[in-house]
Amino acid sequence: MKADIVIKSNAVFDSIAEKPFCGFVAVKENRIIGVGEQTGAGEYIGDGTTVLDYGERLVMAGFHDSHTHLLMAGMFRTYVNLIDARSEEEAARMVKKAADEAPDQDGWIIGFSWYHVFWDNRTLPTKKSLDQYFPDRPVFLVNAEAHGAWVNSKALELAGITDDTPNPFGGEIARDEKGEATGFLYESATGLVGKYALVFTPEQEKVLIHSYQEGAKEYGITSVNDVQPYFHGNMGNLEVYSDMDRSGELTVRIHAAPDLLGDLDQVSQWREKYRSDKLRVEMLKQFLDGVSTTHTALVLEEYTDAPGNFGISLNDTEAIKNAVPEAHRRGFSVKLHSCGDKSARMGLDYYENAIRMYGRNQCRHAIEHVEMLADEDLPRFGELGIIPSVQPEHIALTQVFDENPYPITLGAERAGKTWPLKSLYDTAGVLAIGSDCPVVDNNPFLEIYRAVTRLHNDGKPEDGWNPSQKLTVYEVLRSYTYGSAYGVSREDELGTLEPGKFADIVVIDRNLFTVNPSEIMESHVDMTMFDGKIIYQRD
Repeated sequence: MKADIVIKSNAVFDSIAEKPFCGFVAVKENRIIGVGEQTGAGEYIGDGTTVLDYGERLVMAGFHDSHTHLLMAGMFRTYVNLIDARSEEEAARMVKKAADEAPDQDGWIIGFSWYHVFWDNRTLPTKKSLDQYFPDRPVFLVNAEAHGAWVNSKALELAGITDDTPNPFGGEIARDEKGEATGFLYESATGLVGKYALVFTPEQEKVLIHSYQEGAKEYGITSVNDVQPYFHGNMGNLEVYSDMDRSGELTVRIHAAPDLLGDLDQVSQWREKYRSDKLRVEMLKQFLDGVSTTHTALVLEEYTDAPGNFGISLNDTEAIKNAVPEAHRRGFSVKLHSCGDKSARMGLDYYENAIRMYGRNQCRHAIEHVEMLADEDLPRFGELGIIPSVQPEHIALTQVFDENPYPITLGAERAGKTWPLKSLYDTAGVLAIGSDCPVVDNNPFLEIYRAVTRLHNDGKPEDGWNPSQKLTVYEVLRSYTYGSAYGVSREDELGTLEPGKFADIVVIDRNLFTVNPSEIMESHVDMTMFDGKIIYQRD
């Protein structure tokens, strides 16, 4: 059989062999029909075959981001990004400038990625700084971890939040010494405003998804796991996704994970209705806890800088405990957010209980993030067949290592054991890697660099933070392709360069196996092929 396209390179990485080889990949329609040493490429080349020779550039399977908030990631590319602000006032002015330049002068103003930890005074913001610029328009600004929101008085008014509004389960409405709502919302309290701010028409959602896909093409991302639950409900309309699928507008394969605590009968119907090569609904997701920097991750030992504080549950954990076996019985893989070692243990306990009740089946359950883990819980990933789904870029929460909050909140010894990537890879036998966009950018080269070096952007600490947990380039790339595909039970279709698999292929401008690790973040994708079609070529 002659190929439509034959890709040649001196560095073909198939996500199987530990090193790239001098080879080719032959593509016919939307499938790979041949992979091997370059001497065998000729049999696939005919008069109508396009031959692309990429020399020393790395050819590999498309990246599969195992943890993306898809709609919010599109918003991240569309709305004002406040990551560079160094004060509350500067952030407020950036929002004002963006609002003035936007054509829409009505409705909600939305922004992302402010973080008081990066500000000079490290003090949480209030509604007053926003009110001076926006007395009449509601403002909703999600922080860098997406576990808090900064809002103005108009937003509080529209959401019906008064000084007497009780805190929701798993969250808090920040108040001043007089009991007045300050404009900062912790954890699940963000949903009190988010359910009004984050409402979009199908046409608006399509714009956001297209915005995400434009960035994904440039990064070589061809598959995503869309973790949909936010504090006010699912983010992402599956009918919109399906419309885009039918009309040929999807350029990523979407594996949607709606709310574990939602209507499972409804999700079962979605699983049957929305099932194609590019759209699947076979997973469920929920939060067990928050994040350690705000003392909301559930930990086995109290926070070093907050004696007596062991974190909070963001949901009714008894409800999650009961929902996991039911999801398992129905064949839904569950993804549980866990940043603390206590929540990781809880999630493993819930999965073990489900397996004990209904036996092992096709489910590929996962713990998302796995920032901390008790030594005795590590072997359970392999024993129970649980997928560790990790985002290495979270290691460098701050640009400068000396500003890293983890040693402060957890203490130096416990902080030195965070993100046990290598141990998880070795013990579980598989690792799924993603970005957690929009918490961080979905640039895969950030994730690769961080996993390989464990350095902050100032090059510290020397030899990396907890260097025994570094991954090799092979381990990272295999995890970012095969590992993530395995996590959604599609390793027979995706994740490696093998005959019969979908032709989702990327070309990187250098061989990541041979360059100095310091060059990894400077890398670019030169070509992205999705479903056998070239959808991006770098100028």
